Amino acid sequence: MTRDIQENGGDSGSASAQGAGEVSPAPAGVEAPQLGARRWWLLLIFCIAQYLDIAGRASIVVFVNQISDQLDIEYQQSTWILNSYNITFGSFLLFFGRMSDLYTANVVFVGGFLTVGISSLIVSFMPNQYAYYVFRALYGVGAAATIPSAFRMILHTFKGPDLQKALGFFGLAGAVANATGLTLGGCFGYIHKGGQMADWRWFFRFICFMTLPFAFIAWLMVPRTVGPFASTKRKWRHLDIIGCFLALAALILLDLGLTFGASDGWKTAHFLVPFLIAWPVFVAFFLWEARLPEGYAMLPPQTWRIRNLTLWIVLALSGFAWWGVIQVAMVERYESTFGEGIMISAVRLMPVGISACIIGIVVPNILKKIPNPRYLVTAAFVVSAASFLLLIFGEGNVHREYWRWYFPAYIIGSAAAAIAYLGMNIFLMSSVRPQEAGVVGALFQTALQMGAAVALAAQAGLLTLNPGDVSDFANVQASFWFMFGWYLCNALGMLFLYRALPKVDKGIEAGKSAPVEQVDEEK
Repeated sequence: MTRDIQENGGDSGSASAQGAGEVSPAPAGVEAPQLGARRWWLLLIFCIAQYLDIAGRASIVVFVNQISDQLDIEYQQSTWILNSYNITFGSFLLFFGRMSDLYTANVVFVGGFLTVGISSLIVSFMPNQYAYYVFRALYGVGAAATIPSAFRMILHTFKGPDLQKALGFFGLAGAVANATGLTLGGCFGYIHKGGQMADWRWFFRFICFMTLPFAFIAWLMVPRTVGPFASTKRKWRHLDIIGCFLALAALILLDLGLTFGASDGWKTAHFLVPFLIAWPVFVAFFLWEARLPEGYAMLPPQTWRIRNLTLWIVLALSGFAWWGVIQVAMVERYESTFGEGIMISAVRLMPVGISACIIGIVVPNILKKIPNPRYLVTAAFVVSAASFLLLIFGEGNVHREYWRWYFPAYIIGSAAAAIAYLGMNIFLMSSVRPQEAGVVGALFQTALQMGAAVALAAQAGLLTLNPGDVSDFANVQASFWFMFGWYLCNALGMLFLYRALPKVDKGIEAGKSAPVEQVDEEK
């Protein structure tokens, strides 16, 4: 049976409104006594959810050709195979982050986990492209609910040095999923059947079989973190329905525009209309949020006063881009240009996953001892950019030049990208207060997803510079040059714009809740 944990910061009537059996939180810096060692099992569940969410997206790259053939999807429209998930996943993160902060994070988490499992099973039986798109989008909504709610519960459950360790493991699950998803999907390439027994259909069924049992376990084990407005009569006023609608509309329009641009062309109305409408909707969202009193805004303006938050969010746009651009381009070349099978393509990219795993295990312990991430994250961006040079000068012949150019690029580039991602994730989330964790975590994840969408859309456009699409390596080189410049700009931004935290801001590392001073008051 789940246990209720009443959050600090509620109004005067919220505490009395809680039912018998709810437990007040431990004082700041003290481990919640009712959890004990069980919190590490909870973290394992959160990490599994993160892994399955992201691996479920990354693995689909190896099935694009198979899904296109079975569902009669034209090559120009194949971006929808990936983006039907990405659009809803990236768009609903902020909404569920707000719900996790205000109400009960465990209900959001378990509901999202169940949605992932059920929708993945339904997707596996879909007979046409439109049904696939609809339920794949629903899959993305469920995945969007699990990540910010998990952030919320992690920051409530863990304190002091254990908090950074927990955030490191949670971030590791995402990085490893992004890097190993291809190998996971490639394992299903040995299923050489069609129809309802096709390899990609069994992959979605596997996700379902993994998800549903853990969703049930989560319902039993995860404590009920009751937010400050979970039991008040005016709780829906605090949800900021108008702000949620504007944010969803802006993000969906932007994603739709980028997806249509990649599939239909950048001069078509399909791209221009949603893309151009998205920006005034974004402006309307921020103006609306600025007029709301504290406690009522979905994304309160004072959130942006958290030191370095804006910088971290801008840098996070490239957090998953390295893996996405490498995987899409190289898997397509391995399968289409060189005629290799799914599993061989996945094995060729296995160094990407192995490198990210090693970094994820080693680096979080090192990050705990680094007070200032400026030079480490800057160096990670520089090395990530340099890895694209190895791929650019590899001349595209995978059989002749794999070990000379591609293998070292995969090892070095994935390791550096993982260091940058973990650094951003850990240093951002360990500097916010628990009651802000849902929204800030969702904002960070939204930036990751929006950045990946931008990178893939830019790559899709650059792959059409010359006839032949991905088979012409000059097109692939152009997309890698774009990424090289982007990562160098990130390195410069981190080097010159990062502001070291005052000592008072590090109270969370000493076992205290993040103090008020962590909100930057400078103007």
